[in-house]
Amino acid sequence: MEQPPSERTPLELDPRLVSIMTTEHYNLQTGRSMTIAEASGRASLFVGAVSSGLVALALVGQLSHLGTAFLVFSLVVLPTLFLMGLLTFERVLQVGKADLTYARGINRIRHLYLEYAPQMQPYFILSAHDDGEETLQQEAMHASWFQGFLTMAGMIAIINSVLAGSFGGVLLVSFALPLWVCATGGVVVFLASVVLHQRYQHAQWMHLEQSLPVHFPAQSSEKVTKSK
Repeated sequence: MEQPPSERTPLELDPRLVSIMTTEHYNLQTGRSMTIAEASGRASLFVGAVSSGLVALALVGQLSHLGTAFLVFSLVVLPTLFLMGLLTFERVLQVGKADLTYARGINRIRHLYLEYAPQMQPYFILSAHDDGEETLQQEAMHASWFQGFLTMAGMIAIINSVLAGSFGGVLLVSFALPLWVCATGGVVVFLASVVLHQRYQHAQWMHLEQSLPVHFPAQSSEKVTKSK
């Protein structure tokens, strides 16, 4: 029966294997940099599009005195921006998951380094464990429901929800409903959108956590230390 990775007796690493692992470490770090760059670029593009759309809405509103032309323009621009936001939300969530995967891979390699040079432990400030909680902690994050609002996808989700709520309010205005009804409808749509976005994001993170095997959890290391 094959032993789990944490219980295997380490073998001697020759220079070629060291070169392989350091190259993999570099590739993972490069992958993390690429995911961060892509997430930032997509978020900037989306926020820029929203800003331009709002400026256009303001100009049309002034020219039409908030008349029919403004309502029609709003009902076209707002759902278009919302669709762009959904695509941006999905992609930044994907690259966020990839970034966390790369981080866990780097932790595994760091664990390998410490297996063959345990005396270097005081010089490693980041974790050498690949469980999700340890990986989040080294990124100054915590495994809680509120953490979802602090991610790039969480920020996009809030902007999307504002767009959805605005569209709902404008749509109700087009039916000549009272202002308080339109405002209440917009708030309800906003809150519903926030909940749906965050539930979807949470489900995706949970799926990633279940699909990635944990080879070097922090709890097992603490048990070994206490037994010694």
